Amino acid sequence: MDEETVSLQTVREHYGIWRWKIERESSNKIVKIWAEIAASSIDNGTKTELANVAWALASFEKAYDVLVEDIVRAEGARNTGVPPVMKFFTGPYEDSLDYLIGMSLWMDLADVLVSYRTIVERFGHLKRPARRKKIPMIVTDIEREIQTLEARRLPELSTKPATALADTVLHETWHPSGAHTLNFELYWKGTEPKTLDFTNGDFRGSLDALVANTLKQVNEFILAVLQRHAMGS
Repeated sequence: MDEETVSLQTVREHYGIWRWKIERESSNKIVKIWAEIAASSIDNGTKTELANVAWALASFEKAYDVLVEDIVRAEGARNTGVPPVMKFFTGPYEDSLDYLIGMSLWMDLADVLVSYRTIVERFGHLKRPARRKKIPMIVTDIEREIQTLEARRLPELSTKPATALADTVLHETWHPSGAHTLNFELYWKGTEPKTLDFTNGDFRGSLDALVANTLKQVNEFILAVLQRHAMGS
């Protein structure tokens, strides 16, 4: 084999290690909370609904971690360059690589937003066990959590709630030629090194805060359900 050739096996192993690295933390968290849900004496149907909320949260965190890692790679490509062969295979135009990176990052962001919307949907499924008194929460408690999630926004990007942005990015204005409120444009800030953002403002800071607040809110809610149930058993 030519020593300059990279085998598919090598590529697969490298990709596997990369995925393991970014998925490890969110996977460990969901294993822990699943174990706590499973160990409780809550009925199995309600356990499933709680586990679905936890799963949605883990998917949200993983999607965010993938976005961050891909941003780091994009910044590396911009600041230190890429091998000529990479530019050659991305397309015939000078900005082909930039376009592909931009589209990829917007799709990564869409995954984060869709996962966020899924958390809200899974919370809605807890209303039924609350009505049936299968969990130590009333429907108002569930609705309050949902309202908090639905109220969160990413103001540098849109005035719409974060839950609504999933539809916007994926279905309404996903292509630059048809964009009215969102597009694939990226902003490179600073000089050495350049950092990437989706807007002129501090969108990444707002996204970081949204993720941190959501992880804290949902984890605390699930733990509160388990603790109250244990105390009332």
